[in-house]
Amino acid sequence: MDYCHRRPVFAVDRRSGQPADRYRRISSMISYPEALSRVLQQSFDWGVERVALSRSGGRVLRQRVYADRDQPPFDRVAMDGIAYDYSAYAAGQRRFPVAHLAPAGRAPRPLEDPGKCVEVMTGAPLPPGTTTVIRYEDLQREGEAFLLPDGLTDGNSIHRRGSDARAETLMMEPGRVIGPAELAVLATYGVTKVAVSRRPRVAIASTGDEVIDPGVPPEPHQIRSSNVYQLAGLFRAVSIEPTLGHLPDAADQGQAILKALLKDHDLLLLSGGVSKGKLDHVPDWLAAAGVECLFHRVAQRPGKPLWVGRSTGTMVFALPGNPVSSLVGAVAYVGPWLRRQLGLTEPRTEVALAEAVEFAPELTLFRAVRVSPAGGRYLAHPVTSGGSGDLVSLLRTDGFAVLPPDRTVFSAGECCPYLPLRL
Repeated sequence: MDYCHRRPVFAVDRRSGQPADRYRRISSMISYPEALSRVLQQSFDWGVERVALSRSGGRVLRQRVYADRDQPPFDRVAMDGIAYDYSAYAAGQRRFPVAHLAPAGRAPRPLEDPGKCVEVMTGAPLPPGTTTVIRYEDLQREGEAFLLPDGLTDGNSIHRRGSDARAETLMMEPGRVIGPAELAVLATYGVTKVAVSRRPRVAIASTGDEVIDPGVPPEPHQIRSSNVYQLAGLFRAVSIEPTLGHLPDAADQGQAILKALLKDHDLLLLSGGVSKGKLDHVPDWLAAAGVECLFHRVAQRPGKPLWVGRSTGTMVFALPGNPVSSLVGAVAYVGPWLRRQLGLTEPRTEVALAEAVEFAPELTLFRAVRVSPAGGRYLAHPVTSGGSGDLVSLLRTDGFAVLPPDRTVFSAGECCPYLPLRL
């Protein structure tokens, strides 16, 4: 079934003789779950790239990582103190003169006299000829010797070679998000160029002649462009730098810019121009550019006139122009799709309503909320808003509670899915 509107062929309706409504042929809206399902079914292969270890954090690993040597690679001293031969201690010796110092970072020097000890630093290789370590805090110094207490055992404070991992062990499979632990393992095994999923080339464009650059003084009938910066912030938070653009209402200019953006990017977000107005050209322009419509209009509030489609190489999200609606579209659809594309685990987050919410229309409601911790859970406090055009209310918003369309009253304390303001 085609859920996307199409431009009528005739300017006059042949049955009624009246002027044709440009958006008369619109099928029923689809539900939020159905829309999200269609989005998540879209897959693209962006390939693999190699980046420096220092730039790999937060990326998705696309290679197997093997240990190139034992870890630790030697019997490692785990405490600052002395190393000695336990056989001499077992024979009754308690005073051990210092033979030499063994700092970390130097090849170990053997202890030739079992009646002496070696001062050792944490991380140093255990000197050959010694079998155990005792920390300084448990020793008594006597000139150039140490007095050892009774009751010691052999083999203490030694991090044994290969006890963490043996050489040639598979340490990491592809698909892991590279965090602090992964960075440490990569560095330990000498992986300085890391194969990761290539991130998409992203473009974000506003639409309409009423939208001007923030640096330009606006006329009374103009507004400064804000949505593209709002959306760009979501991508920059995950280390993706988007291209920003604008589509004017003039068809020749708008379509030319749109085609260029589609050609040069893997993911395109448009803001505005997708509703029912006579100057909402975006769906027609996308169709003319060969972008297949997956759906247009979702039974939700805010953000009903959402348009989503794809071409062979580009995924397109045409979001409503109101700032709250635009943000809902990004966190509810773009974020889950991008995480699926990159192989990231989808977080499951719930909140409890701090107060009752009533909503009559049979639509999924994305309720703007402020979230606070309370007794091991998070409470969602509805945010007072002037509607989907009230961008100032977003300063008080942490995310959106998702309420299903099959009820009109949601009680305080009820749990519901929650979408934080992030991709």
